[in-house]
Amino acid sequence: MPPKKSGQIRLPLSPLSLLVLLSLPVALCANVPPLSMQGREQTAPKPMGEAAEEELTARYWLRQGRAQVAARLERTQDTVTNGRRAKNINMMLGDGMSITTLTAARILKGQRQGHCGEESKLAVEDFPYSGLCKTYCTNEQAPDSACTATANLCGVKTSKGTVGQRASGETVESLSMWAHRAGKATGLVTTTRVTDASPAAAYAHVAKRREELEVARQLVEEQPGRHFKVILGGGLGKFNFERSDGRDLVQQWKSANPEGCYARSISELRDCVSSNGSILGLFSDSHMGFHLAQQAHKEQPSLSEMTAVAIERLSEPPDGYFLFIEAGRIDHGHHETRAGYALDETLECDAAIEMALRLTDPKETLIVVTSDHSHTLTMSGYAKRGTPILGMDQLQKDLNGVQYSTLNYAIGKWQSHGKDGRRENPGKTLTRTSLTPSYIPGFKGVHSGEDVAVFAIGPQSHLFGGIMEQNLLPHLMG
Repeated sequence: MPPKKSGQIRLPLSPLSLLVLLSLPVALCANVPPLSMQGREQTAPKPMGEAAEEELTARYWLRQGRAQVAARLERTQDTVTNGRRAKNINMMLGDGMSITTLTAARILKGQRQGHCGEESKLAVEDFPYSGLCKTYCTNEQAPDSACTATANLCGVKTSKGTVGQRASGETVESLSMWAHRAGKATGLVTTTRVTDASPAAAYAHVAKRREELEVARQLVEEQPGRHFKVILGGGLGKFNFERSDGRDLVQQWKSANPEGCYARSISELRDCVSSNGSILGLFSDSHMGFHLAQQAHKEQPSLSEMTAVAIERLSEPPDGYFLFIEAGRIDHGHHETRAGYALDETLECDAAIEMALRLTDPKETLIVVTSDHSHTLTMSGYAKRGTPILGMDQLQKDLNGVQYSTLNYAIGKWQSHGKDGRRENPGKTLTRTSLTPSYIPGFKGVHSGEDVAVFAIGPQSHLFGGIMEQNLLPHLMG
């Protein structure tokens, strides 16, 4: 055998291997036929930017979800012997809670406690299993909260702006409906309007997410919404004074739930704890206030307080429950490109997760924490350990010698430019509630399309590892 030349590995190619290599496309995403097919009659390639026709059907995503569940069960059967099923499920969603958001919030948490911050921990860091999920919808690379909510809660990917329906328009059932059919109690908690896109996918079916007046009607009149034992959040206007049909859906809910309790404030919610029926809490006319602005919203409960009331009420029936909990205003802070608001809302989510862990038994309750989509927040440069995460390292400068902040957005409202159009040091205006600098001017911050994190603890939590399609999550929970 001749000696090997340094730096070279020679592998003999059989005729079959050569044929396989020649059949590979030149570029994975290019519409270039394999070499072995060139010169032959071919079908027209799918136009770039269009989903395959089968992706527009619910059947495709449901079949795909079941196949992936089966594959994960087979993959883990030799390493996981615990076959318990969850009695209860808490699905907790941080809307817009990107991985950068989690990192920055962890640091802020530690710095609020007087530490450097980087060594701090969020509640999800003690969950035994984690993974990533892909957030695209059938017609968008970077999704909105409607199509992602349909994936997260109904197991079907759909088109942008669509709630509880497949891309072709047929309605699909949600985890809440599955749980109701299984005899479990159901409910939802959110800091947004209860008719906003993410919570709406738990019970509603509309072609356009903006149809919130119809979403409110479905929540009160149709199943599974009318069976919810707990509904807590904002959005009173969609139930009465914003309606043009003259209907008062709050009064209609009261009539349908004579033993129920209706709350408009934290004090009234606490009074509802002693009641026996369902609970409806609408604590603002629209979205609930940012936690950082709590002085202006003293009568609104926190996310962790609503979580505690919901879990305690849903734990009363013997057959278990499904509860959807959303920290929805993380996303709104990012759209405002005010990182301080987004990170504070993330820590409110962290507190709610800690509350859920305290009130549940991991032997019978599955808790899944995830996000619906990412945002363009970045954490850049070489800031020294302990640098205020909402501030800047004074030594970090660009090529022109101008200092820059640790956190920045790709697209947003404020570029920290002077009158001459040149970038200025943003340090003079940075506060915990100020705008955060961005590179590209925009009316607001925008979503981004990278994967988001998934964390799980409890029965069958071992299935929530690796990289997943977003619509797989409800199949694993259900």
